[in-house]
Amino acid sequence: MLKIVLIVGVLLFNLVGVQAHEKEMDSLDNLVKKFEANPADPKTTIQLLRELKNQGKPNRDVVNRYFQTQKEADYLKDYNWSIIRDYVDDVNAPQIRYLFNNQSKFMQNFSKDDVFQKLDNVFVGHLEQYYNSNKIEYNKYLDFLKSTGYEHYDVVADYFYIKQLRAERKSEDYFYKARKLFRYFPENRKMIKEITDGALEIMNDVSRLKVIQLWAGKTVESKKDFDALYNYALISNKCGFEDVAKRYAKIATSLAEESSNQTMMEKAKKLLQLVN
Repeated sequence: MLKIVLIVGVLLFNLVGVQAHEKEMDSLDNLVKKFEANPADPKTTIQLLRELKNQGKPNRDVVNRYFQTQKEADYLKDYNWSIIRDYVDDVNAPQIRYLFNNQSKFMQNFSKDDVFQKLDNVFVGHLEQYYNSNKIEYNKYLDFLKSTGYEHYDVVADYFYIKQLRAERKSEDYFYKARKLFRYFPENRKMIKEITDGALEIMNDVSRLKVIQLWAGKTVESKKDFDALYNYALISNKCGFEDVAKRYAKIATSLAEESSNQTMMEKAKKLLQLVN
């Protein structure tokens, strides 16, 4: 029996009386039971993985159990690719190793951009755990990736190199690397937010800032990230988009007031003064 069953049981017990949560957990519990009855069914597996993701719960046990029922040659089937693409992020997972060793086969069946985007994100995720804490391991893995001849090695390396360009205040190189990274990591909100922050620090060319501002809009969709809202208001103001700047400054202020965080409230106050 999967570990998730025990987790679901505990959560169900703790959430008695909260109707909305009970319904969510009941749905998850039913999906777990269906999966246990037939772990080889891709439709149920995808539904379960989607629900686990929606509830912020781990999926590794489900992924491992499902792929025990699949042959490597079947990884190229549409439904298995969708599971690998959306739910497998461990660089050492057999599915990622198979994808890496058979890139051309996947590219014949699926989008080349999707295949590279998947691998790039997995490699970046693996390297991020070492970048600030263990440069020896970071450089070792980056060198290994280069030695394999991976076509997107430069994309992965530039994901981190742009941080150095910011520190060295090389604004022109920073801009061109930013455009490149936006192209290859279009859904990476964390990266886009960091690039926006760096642009505000070292860039003054309004025409280029407008390119960054356009992408920065992706980071404020949820309206729940104060730093993203703050940066978006600032860069919008710097680009001359005054109405946008005022609107997002007000949203950032509301978020700061709800949090009762003194530092956030002070930043929001100065932001409002700047854009008004």
